[in-house]
Amino acid sequence: MDVQLSDQSDSLQWKLARNGVLTVKSFYLDFINSGPIPRSILIWKVKVPLRNKIFMWFVPKQVILTKDNLLKRRWVGSSRCCFCD
Repeated sequence: MDVQLSDQSDSLQWKLARNGVLTVKSFYLDFINSGPIPRSILIWKVKVPLRNKIFMWFVPKQVILTKDNLLKRRWVGSSRCCFCD
C-alpha cells in the first residue's frame, strides 16, 4: 500500500456521489441496489436515528409514506394498506 503524506488538511468524501457530497438520493440508490435487505429485526439494532430505521424498514416494502395524505386529496390509486392488506 502506497501512502503519501501532505500538508493539506483532511476532508471527507462520499464515494457514492461524483461530487463527494452525501445526499439522501445517493444513500437511497446505494441502499436499494446493495442486494438483499437485512431482516427487519436487524434494522432496529442499527445505531442510527429512529427516522432512519423507519426509512430503512419502509424501503423493501416499497411504501408510499404519504398515501394517507394522497387519499385525503381524492387520489384514485389503491387505498389498500400494504402492511395488513
